[in-house]
Amino acid sequence: MKIKFKIKNKRTLLLGLMILTLMGCSEDDGVSMDTLRVISVKLNDSPLMENQQDVALESSFEIVFSAAVAPNALEKSMHVIAGTEDVPFTLQYLNQSTKIIATFDGLSENTMYTVNVDSGKIGSEGKMLAETVSYTFTTVANDLNAKSPCSSATADCMQQLDLKDNTDATLTFDMYSNYDFIDDSDFVWDFIDKVVVVVHGANRDADNYFEYMTSSLQSMDLEETTLVIAPYFQDNSSAPANGLVWNDSRWREGTNADNNNIELSSFAVLDSLVNRFTDQQRFPNLKNVFIAGHSSGAAFTQHYALANKVQESAAGVDFQYIVANNQYFYYPDGQRYNEETGTFYEPMDCEGYDYWPYGYEFAPPYLDGIDAATLTQQQVARNTIYLLGGNDTLTTGTLNTSDCQATLIGSNRLKRGKNMYLYMETFYPTENNHREIIVPNVGHDGNGMFNSSEFKQFILEFE
Repeated sequence: MKIKFKIKNKRTLLLGLMILTLMGCSEDDGVSMDTLRVISVKLNDSPLMENQQDVALESSFEIVFSAAVAPNALEKSMHVIAGTEDVPFTLQYLNQSTKIIATFDGLSENTMYTVNVDSGKIGSEGKMLAETVSYTFTTVANDLNAKSPCSSATADCMQQLDLKDNTDATLTFDMYSNYDFIDDSDFVWDFIDKVVVVVHGANRDADNYFEYMTSSLQSMDLEETTLVIAPYFQDNSSAPANGLVWNDSRWREGTNADNNNIELSSFAVLDSLVNRFTDQQRFPNLKNVFIAGHSSGAAFTQHYALANKVQESAAGVDFQYIVANNQYFYYPDGQRYNEETGTFYEPMDCEGYDYWPYGYEFAPPYLDGIDAATLTQQQVARNTIYLLGGNDTLTTGTLNTSDCQATLIGSNRLKRGKNMYLYMETFYPTENNHREIIVPNVGHDGNGMFNSSEFKQFILEFE
């Protein structure tokens, strides 16, 4: 009897061990065979780090599960969220549906995204994801690689502004630009903090002036954060069939284009451009606008500085007008400087010396409704820099030495710029926001002026 009892107890013990063994086989570290687990998570083929930063705007997200998932169930439980908004994505199923890849297109810059997979029966055999899983990442603050600056005056750097005439027909205006700010109308230029508009001279060589300025900015490592624009005021010989044209030199004075069915000033064209790049929705971090011109481009710049209607509407943006080697200056009144006596006086023997562009009389239609006092106030207050070549003293070539209206301003370009600055210092000593910068050893040379150390030092003051 004792032997049978012992055998019976051994059988009972073995039966218990077998039950325990079977129970052990149904568990994996305390997880039921009916539980679904996340094995690995990757972002763009690399293991996802906690709160990963600087993620590319086009990204893929990979999750590997311990067993196959049911697509319908997974798609109901998986969500991608930015703030309170759901973000669309597409899913791909691999390895017999144990691996899923979510692809996102067009993520926004500097945005935190959260990927959630809710708990529930998402396995193909009703397997349960016991707890909700959640992963976060943040996209790049700005995608500088998406926009590379163009630096050569080729067709790749040409932009075209469309404007309407009185019949609603389209007329175009060409310019060189290092970024496609017109063509790409939806892009947010949050890495641009300054704009430089550089205006060509009488030769209308916008291509050269574009390259002068881009070269200067490259040498200061400012090219990527600066929008450079070189407007191209064309005549019939160079403009396309539907292009805006100015067939004489008065584009530099703000006169209207010569096209039929349109009354559009050269100043209004630049107004349109200024309104585009001072739009805070598209250029949220813009701080400074530099409008620079050399020779005839300087005449345009000086007159645009005192006449334009858009500066006051660009809140928070600082405008600087760089007038380089100009020979035609607007004066607020009839005073002119006598270089022989060193005094200001009012000439009596030069008819038209106060006509536009030398004075207010017969101003272009762009200024209709704006009185002389308002122009004077704007001229005095707006930041104007006379960038003068120390060797720009020749009295031959294109310098106007025949018209009394021009010769009254000064004997050469250097003197004309210095006399204009002296006028402001004499009659508006505390009110004016004008400045004189001499570039030694440079004559009438746009490249020499804009690639001079003096010009570069001025630009770097705003960094």
